[in-house]
Amino acid sequence: MLAAVLAAGILFTVLAAGCSPRGDEKAFHQAEDALGRGEYLEAAALYRSFITNYPDSPLAPEGQYKISYIYSRHVRDLRKAMDAYSMLFYLYPESPQAVTAREDRAELFSSRKEYRKAIADYAWLLENGPPEKNDLYRYNIAMEYIKMNDFRQARIELEELLKNIPSTPLAPQVYYQIATTHYLEGNLEEAVKGYDSVISKFPDNPICIEARLGKATALEEAGSLTEALALLEELKDEYSNTDVVKIRIKSTRERLKKEPRLRKR
Repeated sequence: MLAAVLAAGILFTVLAAGCSPRGDEKAFHQAEDALGRGEYLEAAALYRSFITNYPDSPLAPEGQYKISYIYSRHVRDLRKAMDAYSMLFYLYPESPQAVTAREDRAELFSSRKEYRKAIADYAWLLENGPPEKNDLYRYNIAMEYIKMNDFRQARIELEELLKNIPSTPLAPQVYYQIATTHYLEGNLEEAVKGYDSVISKFPDNPICIEARLGKATALEEAGSLTEALALLEELKDEYSNTDVVKIRIKSTRERLKKEPRLRKR
């Protein structure tokens, strides 16, 4: 009887040990709990301690990513965030978290107007990230070039996107941005053609109304005031920001009133 009791006790101990969390899991969840409570600096310290003690844990890449996330999104310490990103890329370059961190860092570079560095990260993602997101990465590269006022290179990137991934769900935005690069360069005729392309290809997409406003603006600047005014009048009750349209209508009407006097001179 005693032997049976002892055997049952040993079995219970073994089973209980098997059900208990590993040391790395326990340490990781302590950091997670601190993060959930909003104790960000404590959480970062706990994640660092966890990685120091369990660098080979399957949870380690996620822990290192959380450190970078805390410093970039919560604490707003950009230097420490960048250090944490670099450490993640060095320690766990093949992890899924390295891809997510590159995306985060590219956005961070862009927000700091370090556009070239953002482009470098998006270029890395084009080569190493998930192929199903290549259209997004290429589009983001183009947007960085627009922010740098390099409209020609932005257009090259956008056209390359359409060439390689013609069925991309980003197509409406891509065509719209191509038209906008022409407008920003002052090539108003090409801008109008580009906006017309958006309007004809994507009549039911929300970007269509932006393209109509873009076309009206380009026409106005090109001197086609009557056509521009007609478009603006159509948009008056459709565009979300009615004040923008009303201001353009007013300025276009004033230009039309002045036009006969200018011709007489």
